[in-house]
Amino acid sequence: MKKSTVVSVAGLLVMFVAFVLFQTRPIVLFGTLKLTDVLTIAGGLMFIIPVYRDSVQRKSADNAPNPTLWSTLPPIGMAVVVAGILLPNSVTFFHLFSLPDLFYLVGCLMMLPIFLYPMNGLERAGLEETVEEEVDEAASSPATGDTKQPR
Repeated sequence: MKKSTVVSVAGLLVMFVAFVLFQTRPIVLFGTLKLTDVLTIAGGLMFIIPVYRDSVQRKSADNAPNPTLWSTLPPIGMAVVVAGILLPNSVTFFHLFSLPDLFYLVGCLMMLPIFLYPMNGLERAGLEETVEEEVDEAASSPATGDTKQPR
């Protein structure tokens, strides 16, 4: 198992612990920062950073277009989400909804290139599997020169 997968799974477990501790009383506070906020930030970054690094390596190897888009937007999005977690929920945006919610939305949208860009990555993976299957079939067939003819 790759090290990045282990770190991502550990990050998911840390976020689960934060979720479980969220409703417990008393809430541990560090000034205005809660323990669940710290665990959410640490777990979220542990989960997303290895996925982001693997995505950048794969896209760099494939020479994906617009490298500034998929390499700089996600880290900015991570910072925006962390800022949203650190903001108190009482801060509103034009009295419509809370400002942290806006930060979460914008930050998550900025992280979408990790998973969705470029779209032809899935097609390429399917083509690679098809080519590998064809090569395996060709290698396993006897090299007698006989070809199967449809009847």
